[in-house]
Amino acid sequence: MRTIPRAPARLRLPIERAWDGAPCDVPLRAALELARAGDALAVRASLAQPGPPRAPDAPPGARVEGLWEYDVVECFLAGAGGRYFELELGAEGRWLALSFDAPRVGADAHEALALDVAHGASAGGWWAEVALPLALLPPGLCAANAFAIAAGRFLAHHPVPGRRPDFHQPAAFPPLRLAP
Repeated sequence: MRTIPRAPARLRLPIERAWDGAPCDVPLRAALELARAGDALAVRASLAQPGPPRAPDAPPGARVEGLWEYDVVECFLAGAGGRYFELELGAEGRWLALSFDAPRVGADAHEALALDVAHGASAGGWWAEVALPLALLPPGLCAANAFAIAAGRFLAHHPVPGRRPDFHQPAAFPPLRLAP
């Protein structure tokens, strides 16, 4: 079982294969890094891709409903009873946080949540980093997965089953725990 360590150590989840585990046919590489930092979960997403990122017309650092329609790195954290939390990070620190009681059964859209997302760009890519209060995570954290959507492709750290990409499958995520 993987463990999210205490900072400064980080658990790195590479996102380099298609959602079903097949090799990716374009030069896309993403990663998600997680660390426990006091009462927060430090999350860092990065995406290297050909060409500029597809990004919404929204201010840098803004909460963006429907961010998954653009180039994004997604973190899914599953807890007891089928509940899970989804964090999406996009170029220039745009973000979306959602909580679910079961697959695709929304519990909280976190519309009042204020996140300070650090972000940057480099030739051929971007990164975004945020500290999430641990209180946002589902109780009994037990599994996680990471995904990326870019250049019309759907990538996964750990593949998910099905005939088409569906990231909302917490029962298929690999086990994980948070360092005490």
